Amino acid sequence: MTRWRPSREHPEEWIPRIRLLAVPFVLAEVAVERGNYPEGDERWAWALAAAFVVGAVAVVAAPPAAGLAFDLLLVSGFVCLYGFEPSSPVRQLFVLTALEAGLVLGQRGAAAAAAASVAALVVFEMRAADVLDAPFDPGHVLGPVGIQLLVGLAAALLARRGRSG
Repeated sequence: MTRWRPSREHPEEWIPRIRLLAVPFVLAEVAVERGNYPEGDERWAWALAAAFVVGAVAVVAAPPAAGLAFDLLLVSGFVCLYGFEPSSPVRQLFVLTALEAGLVLGQRGAAAAAAASVAALVVFEMRAADVLDAPFDPGHVLGPVGIQLLVGLAAALLARRGRSG
């Protein structure tokens, strides 16, 4: 069970509370885009938002790896959905999952989280290319994956250093 006050020695204990703080931002983002979604996508946006709200509460006391899996799944869903809006910063949410993976699972987890984002980034880029009537750009996938890997590895190293003294 997660303590009410997370410790300084275990920064990953703050993640469930930070996830709860994200709930109003998720709801606001979906609401702000109301009417801008392609046909049928707004229902998916509200379904993802509802899943995030319910899941954020449900995983408060879950093991950190379960919270990470939840976050990767929901961020992937939002990244795939918002591909209709090529200028959306939604892909940057994967930096948060990379940070989380590094804190919770270490270097291997950081690498796995970066790899897990590839499919959603490909879908985003395919949708964006379609909207812009431009060719698919693999650099728009490779770049974010590389950034995630670096952020996740840095978080893992800092977390390990903090735990060792």
